Amino acid sequence: MRRFLAGHPLTNPNGAASTSRRTPGDFLGATHQALQVNVIRNHRGLLAAIRQQPAMHGIDGSFATTTAFVLGCDAGTSWSMLAGFHEWLVVRLGRGHDLTWPALVRHLAPAGWIHPLTPHADIEAVATLFQLLGEFLDQREQPDGLARIFRDYQSWLNTQSWYHFGTAGTDQIN
Repeated sequence: MRRFLAGHPLTNPNGAASTSRRTPGDFLGATHQALQVNVIRNHRGLLAAIRQQPAMHGIDGSFATTTAFVLGCDAGTSWSMLAGFHEWLVVRLGRGHDLTWPALVRHLAPAGWIHPLTPHADIEAVATLFQLLGEFLDQREQPDGLARIFRDYQSWLNTQSWYHFGTAGTDQIN
């Protein structure tokens, strides 16, 4: 313990730990950004493995089981893996704020919304899911990527007539 504390900059200002070369600026922000990039890289690796070999992950490769697995991964990260995915999809589709992200993905698939899914539409929906997840993670990796996603969503909301609450007239209150 003493050896550890001997190198600590508060205990020994002349110790080796105090000579680190940090660039001036937002060290915490830069560290968080680097950590976020690594986390997203791990998510990408998992998603690539699921896409390439779904059976190794206990799924049959259908849209339903792939979506369930991705939802489970998101739950396992305390809902942080796909934070902003729903909002990003809504902006991309231009509607559907009241739909879940799996429904939005199916609307964005080449065949559009088909219910029930045909075998061909199921394959297209899975391919669309992985394509959209890749594009979403590309945006998330950017500095302020998640903030930009939510700003774009807020801008989209502001263009919707139903989003703006007008002041009720006196005759509408009764």
